[in-house]
Amino acid sequence: MDDLIAAGRARKLVASVTSLPVDVGALLAEHGMILKESELDEGEAGRTFTKGGTTYIIVNQNDDPYRRRFTALHELAHHVLELPSKHGPHVPSNELERFAGRPPEERACDVFAAECLVPSQLIHPLVSEHPFSIDLLFELSERFQASKQCIASSYVRNSRDLVAYVYSEGGRVQHVISSSTLRDAKIFVDYGPIPSTSAAASAATSISMRATAEIDASDWCGCDAALAFICYEEALHMPTWNQSHSLLTFEEVSRTTPAGTQIPEEDELLSELTGYPSWGKD
Repeated sequence: MDDLIAAGRARKLVASVTSLPVDVGALLAEHGMILKESELDEGEAGRTFTKGGTTYIIVNQNDDPYRRRFTALHELAHHVLELPSKHGPHVPSNELERFAGRPPEERACDVFAAECLVPSQLIHPLVSEHPFSIDLLFELSERFQASKQCIASSYVRNSRDLVAYVYSEGGRVQHVISSSTLRDAKIFVDYGPIPSTSAAASAATSISMRATAEIDASDWCGCDAALAFICYEEALHMPTWNQSHSLLTFEEVSRTTPAGTQIPEEDELLSELTGYPSWGKD
């Protein structure tokens, strides 16, 4: 299933939500499911089973609260999207919100869960007020009770700026979400190894696990359109999972002469043809 379809289904489900954080238990109840917490085996995020005609979603009480909320909605997604589970009734902790080697069905359920936790109508006004930054991810993560990855994904989908969110594992780009404005500009982030010049590369070796960089957009994007842009990047590295989260903001730059002087836009155009030679004029 396409990620946009999964996101659209989630937005429809939470369209009437007006307050934060989203009541996950209530969303499950609307579909006849009951949410419970229990001490599950280490490495198990949750499980789903049906008894007496009622479906129960059990989440691991030892997991981070944000992870428990995400696990429950991931399982709800299988039901709403009618996608068979590739992990069976048990949800492994090391799979959720990861992309490397995961089936598209599971990734679509992750997209659904993220959109439910961060409703478009509630984050959209915040996107208009605040620039894309790591500090903002920390702030909104607490407000929405959702992971930073969920926040970053939703921010980009609701932004009209030239921004992109890049998720990497093991030093390789695994997932990219670009704003519609950036796609319209024909700028596309490349998959593969993260650029050596990037903030993501620096954050992976930084004590703070954070870094910033201002580089040519072509370092991230091999497309011709990127040649006219620079890229400001903020990155956060998560060593536990060897993950990096990069927030990219693009800005168009003026063309310059070899001497470094700016070329006025009107001077880049050819002179109007008149039918008379231009040489010899005073």
